[in-house]
Amino acid sequence: EGTINLEMEFFNRGSEMPISSLAIQLNKNSFGLSPSNQQILFQSPIPTGASGRNSVELVVTPAMLAPVPAGQPAPPQVQVAIKNMSTGNVFYFAVNFNLEALFSQDGALDRTAFIDSWKGIDDQKELYATVSDLPTAEISQVQAKFALNNIFFIARRPVPNSAGQEVVYFSMRTVTGMEFLAELTFKAGVNACKICLKTESVGYGVLAKVALENILRNN
Repeated sequence: EGTINLEMEFFNRGSEMPISSLAIQLNKNSFGLSPSNQQILFQSPIPTGASGRNSVELVVTPAMLAPVPAGQPAPPQVQVAIKNMSTGNVFYFAVNFNLEALFSQDGALDRTAFIDSWKGIDDQKELYATVSDLPTAEISQVQAKFALNNIFFIARRPVPNSAGQEVVYFSMRTVTGMEFLAELTFKAGVNACKICLKTESVGYGVLAKVALENILRNN
């Protein structure tokens, strides 16, 4: 499994003391994320008027999971607090988290399991989207992009009585155990695709759909 990192850039706007040590804390969130180490150290302290970068590894901690209210989509925002250990000043901000960072390497299903899961999810739990202006609608290239993000190919087939159309099926699972199934429809010569996504984790369906859209649009 890869690690999840929060990449940050800091700017010392007015402190006369160089920034050398910070502490980070996350509020409870939709993903159960928390820092693996709350201390952020800079090998080269940041003087006034300068900037520096650092990253914090995030881990999934069940105690940090904020429940999603029934009937509402999970919010993508993660609330962050950063404390400057030299001055005691605390800064608060929010970042949007991409669900694809939680997709696991064990998200592949065989065709039978996929079909059974697809049929077992009520049609009312389907989500739809049309993604246009794709950098590529070549199915093999889409498969390759998805594979890099732990989105696993299941099957592809032509659409009956629809010349040039194909549907492709994919599965994905988060490290927290949520499963998502996707059907993508492509048409030859059209730089777009239609998405149909099904999941029992209905609160996270929108985030999974957005994850697919983002990856499709990325070069």
